Amino acid sequence: MERERILIVEDDPHLARALEAELIRAYDAVVVHTGGEAILRAETEPFDLIILDLGLPDIDGLDVAAALKDNPASILMLTARADVRSRVAGLYIGADDYLAKPFEMQELLARVYAQLRRRGRPEVYTVGPLSLSLTDRTCTAHGEPLELTAHEFALLALLLANQGRVFSKHTIEDRLYRESPPTSNAVEAMVSRLRSKLAAAGVTGLIETVRGIGYVARERS
Repeated sequence: MERERILIVEDDPHLARALEAELIRAYDAVVVHTGGEAILRAETEPFDLIILDLGLPDIDGLDVAAALKDNPASILMLTARADVRSRVAGLYIGADDYLAKPFEMQELLARVYAQLRRRGRPEVYTVGPLSLSLTDRTCTAHGEPLELTAHEFALLALLLANQGRVFSKHTIEDRLYRESPPTSNAVEAMVSRLRSKLAAAGVTGLIETVRGIGYVARERS
């Protein structure tokens, strides 16, 4: 099953490294150090949870939370601020929870787990005649098994879980090839093979190419 993605927004390099080291054991963790980076990454990549420090060097964390209020990711605020007003403002803006610094790592991990559990994820994605199960890692089209390689399955699962979101070639490489970098045309070749298999099974037009940007899954009306 694909791991949940967490965006860590923390300008303290020591704390950022500690958070990444803890979270990467169970999640796909990405670290940025400024509010501008956070907004850019959150608007162009899918995340399940954003751990957001309010004391950022470029943009106030509350402003970052406001900019991301319509983002589907949950927001867990980290703040050294003692006043209630900042915490309440963050919750009204759209944050889902907060944790005051200093904090115990075990409490943060528990809050992360609680937020991700609350969100949940479907175990089966169905688009027209296509059905993909994360539980037993099977895919069927019109009720017939569709044989996919591990990378093809992972790519299709990524696109179906984020329908309407465009993924760049670079992002797909980062998500699917963690162990070793792929060849320069690996993603293009995999998309081509996947489309061919889907077409042979009677599923066409599901994966679209957005010229100059990447790939997206959209259900045909």
